Formats: sequence, C-alpha cells, structure tokens
Amino acid sequence: MIKIPVHTVVFDLDGTLSDTVILTMGALRRIAPEYGLEIPPESFVREVTGYATPEFYRRMFPDTPQAVLDIAGPLISQGEMDELVSVKEKVLFDGCIEMLERLKELDVCMHLASTGSENHVYTIISESGIEDYFASIAYGLKEKTDAVREMIGGGDRSGFVLVGDMIKDQKAARDNGIVSVGACYGYCNRDTADFDFYISHPMELFDIIVFK
Repeated sequence: MIKIPVHTVVFDLDGTLSDTVILTMGALRRIAPEYGLEIPPESFVREVTGYATPEFYRRMFPDTPQAVLDIAGPLISQGEMDELVSVKEKVLFDGCIEMLERLKELDVCMHLASTGSENHVYTIISESGIEDYFASIAYGLKEKTDAVREMIGGGDRSGFVLVGDMIKDQKAARDNGIVSVGACYGYCNRDTADFDFYISHPMELFDIIVFK
C-alpha cells in the first residue's frame, strides 16, 4: 500500500475517539422510563449518534411529542455527562490514547471538529484526559466543512487527513480536498460510507500514512 505523507490530522469525536453510546445508554436507563420513553436498542443508538441535538433525540424517538423531548433531551444529555465522571478514559475506544500519543511524539498537528455542544465536547476530552493533544477544537457544528477549512488554512491541501465515522466527515474532507479515513472500530459503516481509507483499530492509521 502506498502511504500518504501527513503533517496534520483532524479528528471527529463521537464514534471516532469516544464511544459515547455507553454514556447515552447509561443515561437512558435512568431517565427514559420517567418520561415514558422506550429505550431503543444500542445498535440503533449507534446509528443516530453524531447528529447534533435536538435532531439526535428526534431521530432516536421519532414518535414522541416534541414537548416531551424538550424536557427529557437535556436531562439525558446531562445524564451522559454524569456517566462520564465514573468511566473517564474508558469512554475512549481502545488504542485511541496510544494513537494520539504517537502522533504527538511524531510532532503531528491535531485538531478536533465535533457536532457536539461545548459542554459535551469539553467534558469528554477533559474527563478522558485528551484535551491537550489538540491545537484547536471546534464544537456545535451543523456542517464541518467550514470549520475544517479554517483548521487547514489556505494553500496546499496535501499533508492533511480527516479521521471520522459519518458521511458528514467524509463530506467535510472531500469539500476541502483532503484525505478521509473511516474509523470502522467506531461507528463507521463501510457499506454506507465512502471514505478514501478505512481502519479497524486506531493504530492502523500508521499503516496508511507516513509523516512529513
């Protein structure tokens, strides 16, 4: 395989670095019954994870009145953060810390672009201990294209890679003319995605790229 020379990596968060579904499921078990919400299968929650709130809750509970979701949604979101206090770095996929540490040792610049809210993003990265790896952090994004464009700047697009798990991630990479890598150890589905490359473990990133 021809390896790609890289100096900068842009990461998605949920489904790429963090397995936030374990937080969501814990919060749902505590909060959903109180509002008459049937807890969906974990596999379905993984499918809709990555959409920004309130769309996330609308997709998860399509038949529930919006008035109920307006109350239950924020409580579930807060419940996720309460779950995080107990799991801390275990919310990260196995191998992610090792990958980030090796990228740091290689002096690779790293950025984070997420659709999650400011509280969601910063609580996850601070509790899991990865906040200091990133040169910049963008959150609350409906579309990632503009945020990624700002992160990579103008000029030559070679040397940049985006690692994500959803169609919006591959779109942001393609719109900016940079290489995309699908995180299949996370929530990326090869059958529906169209990334340039795929990895089944975080450390496999080093099998397809070399560093400038």
